[in-house]
Amino acid sequence: MQGIRQRDLRDACAHRARRALAGGFCLALVVTVTQAAGVLPAGAQRTPTAAVATDTILAWGDNSFGQFGNGTTASSRTPVPVRLPVGTTVTAIAGSDTHSLALTSVGTVLAWGGNSFGQLGDGTTASSRTPVPVRLPVGTTVTAIAAGTSHSLAITATGAVFAWGDNAVGQLGDGTTTDSSLPVPVRLPVGTTVTAIAGGLGHSLAVASTGATLAWGSNAFGQLGDGTTTGSSTPITVPQLPTVTAVAAGDVHSLALTSTGTVYAWGANSFGQLGDGSTSDSSTPIAVRVPAGTTATAVVSGADHSLALTAAGGALAWGDNGQGQLGNGATVGSSTPVAVRVPGGATLTAVAIHRDHAVAVTSTATALAWSRNNEGQLGNGTTTDSSEPVAVSLPAGTAITAVAVGDDHSLALVDAQATSTTTLRISPPDPTVDQEVTLTATVSCDIAAPTGSITFRTNNTDLATVPLDSSSTATHTTRLPAGANTLTAAYTSTTTCPNSQSAATTVTIADPDLPITGASLPHLLGAAAVLILAGAALLHLARRPRSHQPR
Repeated sequence: MQGIRQRDLRDACAHRARRALAGGFCLALVVTVTQAAGVLPAGAQRTPTAAVATDTILAWGDNSFGQFGNGTTASSRTPVPVRLPVGTTVTAIAGSDTHSLALTSVGTVLAWGGNSFGQLGDGTTASSRTPVPVRLPVGTTVTAIAAGTSHSLAITATGAVFAWGDNAVGQLGDGTTTDSSLPVPVRLPVGTTVTAIAGGLGHSLAVASTGATLAWGSNAFGQLGDGTTTGSSTPITVPQLPTVTAVAAGDVHSLALTSTGTVYAWGANSFGQLGDGSTSDSSTPIAVRVPAGTTATAVVSGADHSLALTAAGGALAWGDNGQGQLGNGATVGSSTPVAVRVPGGATLTAVAIHRDHAVAVTSTATALAWSRNNEGQLGNGTTTDSSEPVAVSLPAGTAITAVAVGDDHSLALVDAQATSTTTLRISPPDPTVDQEVTLTATVSCDIAAPTGSITFRTNNTDLATVPLDSSSTATHTTRLPAGANTLTAAYTSTTTCPNSQSAATTVTIADPDLPITGASLPHLLGAAAVLILAGAALLHLARRPRSHQPR
């Protein structure tokens, strides 16, 4: 009996203990739920950003013929934008005495300015203050353009050449001397395809895909290079030249750049523009006396002077220098090349000349100009000539990719500003205080495949820098502390794509030690009250004495 009573006592104690434990668990559960409610996540907030840009042509100097293409004839000493048709993008530009040309990204050609000889190619001789389309044959795609004094030239995707405008001395190369206000095909030798063109005062030049040089038009000074002074209204081959890659045409002289970086010249030489140390004309090509060890990368020609860019990023010039055309700080001509006084640290990547003044592009996408400035064609806000390069006053933030010049006006092609976009994704989007979070950044770029790295940040503090993978994505896994976490992903580029940063994403994680607040508080308190009552009832039952029936 005693053993049974002791067993019952032990069972009762155990039962009471279980009840007490249950009641205690209910109370503990209330506290636990109350604390856990403090880590319910808040929603993320995102603020996206974007930027776009389009190609632009700038013009400055003389605009009396509408060669700015901005709808006026008002000249300007600083660059102003050309009024391109809406949606037009441009890949190349050319300038001449009174007109301008532009090659569009779809292979069409626009022209504006003076049109007395039909050099705008629109079928009229009416000048235009805004760009008009050149009336090329249907289906023609143009890949390069050039302008002579009053005529225009274009290479097509098939290697053919079209010309239009003044043809008094056969410079259109169609076998006639009749002007044309519409493009006419140049009568190239059968089987010839052309890779480069140039236009002078009354003659034209072309480079064939074989490296041969062709010339046509006026030849009074031997500028066709065939050993005679007889003009030709169809292309003839310039003899005695090695493989040529580029040509330039002055008023009455010609230049050729060879595949080895040497320069040849022929035609008039009264100002030493052939660069051979003499002032004797030559009807056949002669080598320009460039300094030993110099490699030329481009050639351009003014009316009576010449210029070559070098592989080192400098420039050499020779010939007439009465208005500082040689850019060497003097006004004395030279029959051999002299160095253009490029500002310290500047590297030239392109240059253009038509008659006297020159405009060059630097490796930092700025522009330099020198020589005659009577119409503000140097673009520095003055009309003062300069015998050495001065900076063109470009609009702030403008980057230049190409230049062209006419008689007294200048043109520049503005870089279409590339854009990149960085997006940030957070997974899970509503993390808890102890939960791992994966940050994924993806970069897109409108000009090239983006490469580089992503720096993930929270509240402007770096978390990690991760290289982009082959899918232009970078990831990083971390844990976020309690509180507001403002997350960003910053892209640092190693290509031509610009840097960019994602929109900020704010993830707020409540402190687990903070009390419950918000809309869920009444529901949680109600549940807590029920659990408290249930716990109290169990504890009360556990304390009641158990009745025993007599045996």
